[in-house]
Amino acid sequence: MKVKDVPPGRLLAIDPDTSLAELAKRMRVEGADSAAVMSKGNLVGIVTERDLVRAIADALDPKQTTAAVIMTGDPATVTMDEEVAVVALKMMRLGVRHLPVVDSKGTPIGLISAGDLVGVLEGKS
Repeated sequence: MKVKDVPPGRLLAIDPDTSLAELAKRMRVEGADSAAVMSKGNLVGIVTERDLVRAIADALDPKQTTAAVIMTGDPATVTMDEEVAVVALKMMRLGVRHLPVVDSKGTPIGLISAGDLVGVLEGKS
């Protein structure tokens, strides 16, 4: 089974200078647990709920701190043609729960989560 058989989750795209307060609000409103950080149409990073929790624990000012400060830069990505099992292993190896899905030009078209993969892989058994 390939990633294209698991529709990727909606992509919440934000600018690197988006404040953490605005980011958290958008994530809550849109029901997203991560956001792709985009600059001039290119994926430059990803911010997850885990990153926001770390920022709060580190007492960063959510109105002054931007996504660029806490994002994981140059995130790993997957394509629609990758095998789901390989993607699951990639997530485990990298210690991440979300990966941007990119098209043939490298443009993000969605996000795939560990939860998405667990559901698919459990259904295979």
